[in-house]
Amino acid sequence: MERLAKNTIWNSAGVLTYFACQWIITVIVVWLSEDFTNAGYLALAMNITNFFYTVAAYNIRVFQVSDIKEEYNDSEYVITRILTCVVSVLLCAALVLIIDFTATQRIIIICYMIFRANDAFIDVFHGIDQKNWRMDIIGVSLISRGVLMLTAFIILLWQFDLLPAIIGMAVITILVGLLYDIPKTKKLAIYAAITGKNILSLLKRCFPLMLVILISMVIVSFSRYSIERIYGTEDLGIYASVTAPTLIIQIATATLFAPLGNLFAECLKEGKKSRFVKIMIGSSLIVVGFTLSFVILSIFFGEWGLNILYGASIIPHAYLLPGAAVVAGLTAFVWLMNWAFTATRDIKGLFIGNLIGAVVCVATVDVLLIRNGLEGANYVMIISQSVTLLCLVIRLFWYINNKEGLFAGSKSEIIA
Repeated sequence: MERLAKNTIWNSAGVLTYFACQWIITVIVVWLSEDFTNAGYLALAMNITNFFYTVAAYNIRVFQVSDIKEEYNDSEYVITRILTCVVSVLLCAALVLIIDFTATQRIIIICYMIFRANDAFIDVFHGIDQKNWRMDIIGVSLISRGVLMLTAFIILLWQFDLLPAIIGMAVITILVGLLYDIPKTKKLAIYAAITGKNILSLLKRCFPLMLVILISMVIVSFSRYSIERIYGTEDLGIYASVTAPTLIIQIATATLFAPLGNLFAECLKEGKKSRFVKIMIGSSLIVVGFTLSFVILSIFFGEWGLNILYGASIIPHAYLLPGAAVVAGLTAFVWLMNWAFTATRDIKGLFIGNLIGAVVCVATVDVLLIRNGLEGANYVMIISQSVTLLCLVIRLFWYINNKEGLFAGSKSEIIA
């Protein structure tokens, strides 16, 4: 328990700091710009690169941490991540050249993708740290990168423009990875011979996991992209700025969910089905608590808070905040399910549940946006995420009660 508490505290400090710095950047870009255009450019870059960050990360971290049989060595995880990062940058560059973006949008998106690819590369070393219960290394890395990239962004945006600020973020975080993360993790890693067969095997086994995350991101990313497509870059900037504070829900839950890969793996290995379910229920209650608290606060203090952050011009759009908080809470629930399904290796169930939600999103997004304006984005995400979550809960309940041998030494325990 002491080990878990220590790791959770370090990881929480790191994740909270890093995400807080990223959120502050979305506020600073409004403060230091004449209008919401730069905010729209940044939101578009974040939105587009989310897809390709998923390709870079390949969802290997969850698989890596729950690899209790050590089917692949650390060298193979690192090499695989290098390959996925390179491919992700190339795919992103190809897409922005094909789509009808302006030259400014294209270069901003590509530079931001390099920044995100570096995050994904460092993440594989954090997987090694987590597996060895050394999340203090993760915490220090996230805090250092967060503070330094925020400082670089503010100085370069203030003195120059958005593009130099993004390049500065990328350079500073790459240096932290080279000078801190790699040397520190090298002492923990078990580097061994690399075989092409194992690399291909790992890519093949994690491909469905990556595909699941890509599909799950359709709900949020396609909804936001549709705002830009239907209403324009500035309206996307307004929506992104108003809803940015709801990231607090996802940040808070992400800090608590990080050790779940280890805990779920231990439950499966030791045959503790009841503990597995209790962790799921407890985590779900935490998400509900955070979400309800934020919804209530946004109703009573939303206009006041947004006025402080962005000024009076944003107040007419404060009505978006409560719905966005519900979206963030539902997204956090889906993240929780991702950890649980990956630990149990029920990739098929995870894929189908997310696919159904994505189909609902694509089928309804234009209608809801055109009929309801920017609030339509909230509506489509709430509906789609709710459908996804319902499918996943039903599937998980069935799977843990019917999959023979899932919990070692727990053959007859049925959770009802």
